Amino acid sequence: MKDASAIPDHLDRIQRSIVDDPAQAIGSAKELVESTAKVVLIERGLAVDERADLPALVRDAQQALGLRPSPTIPGPDGSDGVKKILGAVSGIPVGLGELRNRRYGTGHGPAGARTGLRPRHAHLAVNAALTWCHLVLDTLSGPDAPWRKTI
Repeated sequence: MKDASAIPDHLDRIQRSIVDDPAQAIGSAKELVESTAKVVLIERGLAVDERADLPALVRDAQQALGLRPSPTIPGPDGSDGVKKILGAVSGIPVGLGELRNRRYGTGHGPAGARTGLRPRHAHLAVNAALTWCHLVLDTLSGPDAPWRKTI
C-alpha cells in the first residue's frame, strides 16, 4: 500500500475514547471508514473526490473492488447468504454517518449537550466500522478478489 497511515491513527484514537468519550469514538469510526475508502480508491489508481460525501466514497470504493451482490457469480460469493450480508454491510457507513450527523459523534459542534450516549453506542459504531473496513481491505489484498477478475 502506498500510504495507509491514517488507518492506525484512527484505530488508536478510537481505542482511547470508547469508554471515556463515546462521541469521539463514533466520529473517529466514521473517519476510519472514510479514510479506508480513500485508501482503496488510491490503491486501485482511481481519483478521490475530496468533496464527496461518505456514501459516495463508500459506493466508489465498493465498486472499485467489485463488492456488490450479483446473481451471476458462482460459488459462495453468489449465494443468497453472502448477498444478504454484503447488502447489510454496505449500509454500515450510511448508519455511521447518520449517527455522527445527529449530534452523537464529533465533527459537528452541537449547540447543547449530547444526552443518552453510552459506551455501548460507541462499541456498536466502532465494531460496525471495523467490519466494513476489514471486508474492503481483505478484498483489496485478496489474490482472488472480485476486482482482480475484471482485469
